[in-house]
Amino acid sequence: MTEKNNNNHYLSLKDLISESFLCDLILFTFLFILIISQAWDNIFFLLFPLITFTFSLFFRILSTNKKRTEFEKRYVIYNPFGSEGKNANRLFYSAQFQLILIFWLGAESLYNPHLVENYYFYFTSILVFLYTFAFFWIFIDLWKYSRLEIITSEIEGKLDSQLSIDTRNVISFLKLKTLKIISVINLLVFILLNIINLIFLLLVSNNPILGMQVYLPGSQIITLSYMLYGIFFISPILTIIILIFNYLTINDFNKEKLDELIEPLPRNTQINIIENLKSLNNKIKEQLKSE
Repeated sequence: MTEKNNNNHYLSLKDLISESFLCDLILFTFLFILIISQAWDNIFFLLFPLITFTFSLFFRILSTNKKRTEFEKRYVIYNPFGSEGKNANRLFYSAQFQLILIFWLGAESLYNPHLVENYYFYFTSILVFLYTFAFFWIFIDLWKYSRLEIITSEIEGKLDSQLSIDTRNVISFLKLKTLKIISVINLLVFILLNIINLIFLLLVSNNPILGMQVYLPGSQIITLSYMLYGIFFISPILTIIILIFNYLTINDFNKEKLDELIEPLPRNTQINIIENLKSLNNKIKEQLKSE
């Protein structure tokens, strides 16, 4: 960010639309339209990639916003949601695979309807796996990127902020105990949702009356478990809760350690660091208002 717009830390909608954002949107929309053209009566399946892609866009916008609002000389590494770019890519890949899977099922129902009854069990299992794995995947290396770090030298400033960490300069990070709790909960939810889905699919296969009927483009009827509704909501809700918790944790930095870090530095550098921190969000700004 230049001196001219240091006071403006927010971007317009036009600024947020990056090349990667447009590429993601165009590719997703293209596949989405192909599926719609198959004349699905029930759009329930489409909600899975749609939610996944919405989260992907959220992280893509965060990544773009961070890059375009940085100061010319950066003194702070701030990752309250981990690596936003990696998260966006992982969710986008999952959304694309989900769309391809749904398109394949629609095509099979139109051109090979006699095979649908044999395959829909595997289709639903894979769809749920892709959907739940996407939200599990973004937290695998959360510990590696989530931090608030002060860059105190020219050498450190040239290092890749995603790959190098000087723990001496980290004033806020995800504690080991917290990380273990998040990892265990995330892993258990991922495994349990997939196991429960398989159990309910088997129950519905033997007792169709226990499930819901869905019409495919080829007019075939398949029976799905009502548990899919629970799976649809549980993964994103848990993700939102963890992200909010992580955001609050990273923003609650050690003020005393910050003072110790910047005390030996020139006064001008201290001011720049404080200004960098204040530009991040209002909560940090409130913590530093005495500076």
